[in-house]
Amino acid sequence: MNPVLLVAQREVRVLFRARPVIGAGALVGLFIGATPVFTALVTGQDLSRLFIQGPVLGVFLGYLFSQQAFLREKQDGTIETVLSSPLTLRAIWAGKVLGAGGTAAAVALLCTGGPLLAAVLAVPVAIPVTPMLVVHLVAVVPLATAVAVGLLGLVQLLLGLRENQVLNLALVIGLVLLLSVAQTVSGGTPTPDAGAATILVLVAALALLARLVGRVDRERIVRTIA
Repeated sequence: MNPVLLVAQREVRVLFRARPVIGAGALVGLFIGATPVFTALVTGQDLSRLFIQGPVLGVFLGYLFSQQAFLREKQDGTIETVLSSPLTLRAIWAGKVLGAGGTAAAVALLCTGGPLLAAVLAVPVAIPVTPMLVVHLVAVVPLATAVAVGLLGLVQLLLGLRENQVLNLALVIGLVLLLSVAQTVSGGTPTPDAGAATILVLVAALALLARLVGRVDRERIVRTIA
């Protein structure tokens, strides 16, 4: 099996053993994901808030799950065993991003798409679900989550535990602010061109992160444990 998939499967198993983390993320996610749908039903507004709240939720969950994927091994001292495996550091990183980021994106989509689908099926009032919103949820949310987990993972590998506690939160706040600014500039519902540009930027950012990870020295990571 592909080594990236092997690492991803391992991370998913570890995540689902950390039930409090999954549970807390799901509860917050349901609140964030259901609020725009409920607001649209009550006020008659559109669902434009989902264009920002979907990626923000993915970034938040990515932050929670990346702690389990990257920092956990530094905290319990198993990072040296992982780094001594024949897998490349890029494969290890990519597997963790796929496992933690994929799980975070799946939970984010369930927490946003679930209430939306329930409203469409159960409420007689027409819910303004557009093709652009569907594309945004199934493409932009997973990519934004993967970029967040990839960036956080790279930082968590390079920094010590104390530095990570401060900087990770700052990075998440910065990513959320960036998403908010992008939503403001787009004026609510993004145009198809803006959506396509967003996808291209996120793919490019993910590729850049993968390239940067390939340049990291394993010994430097080990030295951050002390």
